[in-house]
Amino acid sequence: MGLTIFTYLSTAIIIIMAFRIRSRGRKRDVAIYRIAALCTAIYGGLQASGYLLAADYTDTALTLIRWAGAFASFSYLAFFRLSLTFPYGRKLAGVDVLLFVLAGLSAWRFAGTGDYLESVRRVLLEFIRFEGPRFKLYGMLSAGLGLVSAVILWIRALLIKSRVYRQQAFLMSAGIIASVLYGYMVSLYLPSGGATTIYPIGSLGGLLAVLAAAYAFSSTRLFHLPSLSKTLASQMAMIAVFGIPLALLAGILLQFRLSIPVVLVTLSIAAFLLLGRGADRFASKRFGTARNEEAREEIEADIAHLDLSLGREAVLASLSTILSERFGSLWFWMLSEDDAGGLVRVFPGEEESTVVGAGSPVLEPLTSLERQVILKTDVVADPAFAAHKAILLEFFDALGAEAIILAKEGRRIIGLFALGPKRSGADYSALDYDAFMAIQGKLFVVAYYVRHVARESLLATVEKEIGLADQIVRAVQETIDPIRYPGVDVSYICQSTRQLGGDLYDSVKISEHRWFFVVGDVSGKGLNAAMSMVILKSMIRTLLREEKDFVKLVSRTNAFIKEQLPRGTFFAGVFGFLALDKGSVYFINCGIPAVFFKSPGLDTVIEVQGEGKMLGFVRNLEPYLKTRKLALPAGSSLVITTDGIVEAENVRGERYGKERMVRILAENKGANANDTIDAIIKSATAFTDGKLEDDVTVLAINYSGRKGGTA
Repeated sequence: MGLTIFTYLSTAIIIIMAFRIRSRGRKRDVAIYRIAALCTAIYGGLQASGYLLAADYTDTALTLIRWAGAFASFSYLAFFRLSLTFPYGRKLAGVDVLLFVLAGLSAWRFAGTGDYLESVRRVLLEFIRFEGPRFKLYGMLSAGLGLVSAVILWIRALLIKSRVYRQQAFLMSAGIIASVLYGYMVSLYLPSGGATTIYPIGSLGGLLAVLAAAYAFSSTRLFHLPSLSKTLASQMAMIAVFGIPLALLAGILLQFRLSIPVVLVTLSIAAFLLLGRGADRFASKRFGTARNEEAREEIEADIAHLDLSLGREAVLASLSTILSERFGSLWFWMLSEDDAGGLVRVFPGEEESTVVGAGSPVLEPLTSLERQVILKTDVVADPAFAAHKAILLEFFDALGAEAIILAKEGRRIIGLFALGPKRSGADYSALDYDAFMAIQGKLFVVAYYVRHVARESLLATVEKEIGLADQIVRAVQETIDPIRYPGVDVSYICQSTRQLGGDLYDSVKISEHRWFFVVGDVSGKGLNAAMSMVILKSMIRTLLREEKDFVKLVSRTNAFIKEQLPRGTFFAGVFGFLALDKGSVYFINCGIPAVFFKSPGLDTVIEVQGEGKMLGFVRNLEPYLKTRKLALPAGSSLVITTDGIVEAENVRGERYGKERMVRILAENKGANANDTIDAIIKSATAFTDGKLEDDVTVLAINYSGRKGGTA
């Protein structure tokens, strides 16, 4: 009896899967798939219910199981229709009418006569099924229709040019074959040997066909066969090492007659969680998940260590070599934004040539799509690209590319990296896509370098004065919207003691009276920290254009740090909104060490930052984020600093600390914002004997109130 639970669960899963598939761009194929899935779900539900009621010796059980057989045939008819025109979903009105007639005929013969089943009974846990004279014939016809569908899909796969459509057809074909074989084993072969208790799970075979088709529709990238083999091996290993012991444990519990469902379910869940965690770790270490991550980190490291001081041609030549060796691409192009907003080819070749004009229609989909990595197979098969499929494929064909990686700054494309076909002739796989996603942040820095720094007119001056990497960082740090407003005095300093660093300050004008600002420190030192800072600042500005909810903005920034920046990167800082028309500041503390506030009504400087969670440690930080509001009465001031000041140490190992900071602020309570920062820096420098070891960022805001009662 307990086996019917699995059938009901599979029914629920099938219904969920039927409506999770996106139909955009493939409406007819997806509609037919949903019909097949729903018929399969109804088949499973009717069959499980029929066998549950078989002990009552009523005709209800017989009617349900007869209709279950009819819906099983409906499912195979739908899969047959899908196989005829997949993946293009062409209209076949005559065939649809014929299949509808066949469905009606099946319903009549299965459910309206005794041809299929005469009666069914249950005695204890054994089922007694009296088959009709044409039971095997109808079963063979349904199974045969399924096999014909699988063969048609197999043949179509061999004739389809697109490898991703070919992969989808093979997946569907394999799922249908597996479903037919399962149905034969559970419904016919094993029961003939006396295993009649398994009748209720005979419909689970339909789940195999539905899940395979669902996965086929959603897979827009080719499998990486070695990775797929490792995944299958890991699943088999988990079943052998963890699944079998769990099944034995459940069997032992049943032997001890733990028939109370709550006890059995609780013990099973506990065992599953315990063994499941061990299974996950086992598979990760032994079968490639961790190894794939290591490979991606190696590519990231290769790109991060490019020597930007060598000049544009040398940098892009080195990048081309890295991508060619790691991904097996035949060639590599880089396009960079020109002054008109178009894209010019900057590599290969010494002279720039326009590839995409400023008014080109392809720019709109490239900038509007929320993707930085686009594979040609995605454009072909992913419904998300349906509205722009033709123009994007034309663009890919014009380049001759199979994959592109975009470097975006808001809705601007400052750089585009195009990779040609693989030397092996294969398409880029899901594993390649994951690697592209891992390195796209590093490629953004290269694109920024090419767009803003590596110009021939600047090279001579820049190379004489400072390194090119430092020039990028300085250019990014200086790209802010200064906070200029009546009655407000704002000053900041953001400097690195080692030329390159990860401290970040940015302010963005939101409206006439409001500014967004962020102050913080990206973990690490030198070039890696500076690159992460460049990427993070650009991403925050991009998110600011898209996200109106303050908490979600910070949460999405956290997710970006966790998922896209190098492993172990974290950010300690504060995000804020200045509402100067209301005389208020709203902020979210994310681990900033010091936020000091001085109000004219108080004769002291107080800390107001409270506790905050650094970004980059956990994937979902939203539940822990809290927005604080601070009123700014006339004559108040706010000072925010990273740890470069408060944690600075002198030769005796003493820390500068917050107490000295408070004293300096109290001594300079009448100073303007710039003089306040100068006093802090001079005090900290004197304390450390002129040797500030860490990056320093300080923001000072003095608010004297709205002038003349207007904003």
